[in-house]
Amino acid sequence: MYLTIIVTFAEEHAFEMKKLNQYILKRRVAKFLKETNRAKRYVDYKNASTILLIFESDYIEKNRFIRKAIEVLTADGKKVFAWGFLDKKMTSTAILPTFKILDRSTIDWFGCPKTPYLKELMEVQYDMVIDLTLTDIIPLQYVCLYSNASMKSGMSRSMDDVLDFVIKIPQPEPQDIPENEEERRKIEFQDLNESLFHTDQQYLFEQLIFYLKRIKTND
Repeated sequence: MYLTIIVTFAEEHAFEMKKLNQYILKRRVAKFLKETNRAKRYVDYKNASTILLIFESDYIEKNRFIRKAIEVLTADGKKVFAWGFLDKKMTSTAILPTFKILDRSTIDWFGCPKTPYLKELMEVQYDMVIDLTLTDIIPLQYVCLYSNASMKSGMSRSMDDVLDFVIKIPQPEPQDIPENEEERRKIEFQDLNESLFHTDQQYLFEQLIFYLKRIKTND
């Protein structure tokens, strides 16, 4: 009984914090867009030389598809920077100038990346952002918001005002996700799950690239 009360309180506190953080993010988005007066624009994929890839890391941090996507973009002559996030106290992946996975130690109470990371993010001028997140992940939403990019693309969700190009893809069916927490954690450590985890992520990437390659501008 005592344990149940503690767990329930913790869950309610986490839920309230998430709601607060979402509210703060919404206010910061509105303020940023008002102060920067950023106009939506399109960039020809062929002319984009630097690309920022934003992604949710899988639990075991292999991110095989993300690394494959980087290879695809690099083969097209792009310089790729990849920023991911994993809701974990600390990740094991080395933080490199062009590839990093943020964790709870790198964000503040509101879910925003800490100042050194924001500074590093904003110091680079990107021609294009490709946001591969499938759900609203606050730290990565800040990365998308504050990235210094000419064009931002991703899936239509709550950041449509920030993105210049959005695409809609079907959400996974609820029955595809195990209800039992222990079963979910067990699956997370199986290679099979890694491919399942990236199914929609891969589809989003393929669709974005397909349409981005067909955008023609006069620049």
